[in-house]
Amino acid sequence: MNAATLLRSLTPLGWAAAVLTVLVVGVVLSRGVGLRWDPLHLTERRLEAAQARAASAEHDASARRLEVEAGQAQARRADSHHRTLVAVAETTARTLEQAGQADDADIPLDEDRAGRLRAHDRRLCELAPAVCAAAPPGLAG
Repeated sequence: MNAATLLRSLTPLGWAAAVLTVLVVGVVLSRGVGLRWDPLHLTERRLEAAQARAASAEHDASARRLEVEAGQAQARRADSHHRTLVAVAETTARTLEQAGQADDADIPLDEDRAGRLRAHDRRLCELAPAVCAAAPPGLAG
């Protein structure tokens, strides 16, 4: 059977199958060679979406890193503040104990001297309110 007889013997369904076979083989061969046909630019859209997701993930990771660093810094400040408060409380307790055991503990202070001490105490409280807040109640007077 020659090619002319074969071409005349094909029905419309046979022609459709032959054309489809040629198209499939052409696409497979062109893909194998590296040709790409993307009229809707779907590959570029997928790439842009992936890049946007990667950028968003980098920003989120950076934000989480900053949150962790800020939390650690806050913990260090809180620890330092706590140590200061404990030191103030210990010093105050020692001073009160020493003042109560002093020989002149029962002698009242001169009014001028007591006023100067109160003014000095107020000035210290203005400079470091956290320290005054750490003092045991009843010492402010």
